[in-house]
Parts: sequence; C-alpha cells; structure tokens
Amino acid sequence: MITPMTLHDAMVDLLQENIASKYLLKAVDRDGKESWKNPRVVRSGWIMPTGIDEAGSPEEAFPYIAPRLYKVGNVKGGQETVVTLQVFFGAYDPGVYDEKGRLVDDGSGYRDVWNMIESVRQLLFQIRVIEKRFSIITDYFEAEMVEEQVYPYWEGYCMVKYNVHFPEFIPKFD
Repeated sequence: MITPMTLHDAMVDLLQENIASKYLLKAVDRDGKESWKNPRVVRSGWIMPTGIDEAGSPEEAFPYIAPRLYKVGNVKGGQETVVTLQVFFGAYDPGVYDEKGRLVDDGSGYRDVWNMIESVRQLLFQIRVIEKRFSIITDYFEAEMVEEQVYPYWEGYCMVKYNVHFPEFIPKFD
C-alpha cells in the first residue's frame, strides 16, 4: 500500500544512504569531549537529548537529520494526495581554535546546516522520484534556519512536497 508514511520511510532511507553517510560533523559527548560523526537520521519518535547508538552506548542528539510528515492534502478532482515533508537538521559547532588553542566563537556553525539542506535539495531535484512511486513537486522548496539558535547548536529545516497516488478504487457489490 502506498501511504504518506511509506513516503516518510522511503525519505529516511534515502537521506541515510545519500546524505548522512557522506557527512562527518562535530559532535560532543556528555563529558565535553569533541569528535566527528555522521548525522543520525531520526526515523520516528522525538529528537531526545541522548539516544543509544548501535553499540548500545549513549549518544548525543547532534548532529541529526529528522524527516517529518507536515501536511497531507488531497487534490480536488484528482487521484493523488500532496504530502508536505519537513526535514529538520541539527549541528553542533562551537567555533574554531586560534593559534594559541583558544576557542573562538566565529558563528560558523550555521554553515553545516545550510550545507546539509543544500545537499538534500540537490539530491531530491536530481532524482525527482523516490522508489519509482513518489514524485516531487518541482516548483516548491523552502528552507530556513530556526529563528533563535542556542549556541553552540544550530538548527534549520526545509520543506518539500510530493505527489502520492490514491489507492485504486475497487467497487464493492453486495
């Protein structure tokens, strides 16, 4: 069955394979130790402050990519549904270290978020169809940063629309 949730799950898989696996972004653990890791693609549920990684160890939420169904509407007189997806992005970036080893808040963390957004935009408009059944609506794409950023965390999102065909009508006769 083709449903908006099927589109959501296909988007999660697509972003995991083509975006998250190709980025290494700064991360920080509970003890303040910085490292580099791929963004976690959040399939369902909420973006919790910590999660559990594949090895069963606690992991921080940042960096992340979180696709979410935003709106579902029917096209009048048509046989399809328009699904609006939001894709949220989060990155951790306190700045850079100067030549004396001091941390300088250069405000550049937003670049990681915009680079992920742009990578998603380019991917979706290059392939245009996901799993041979979900067609992107090519005249719609919006992206923006979350208005209030909580340093050193940076967040933004994009919205995109897809056509999802109705199930075929099967008349029932009693």
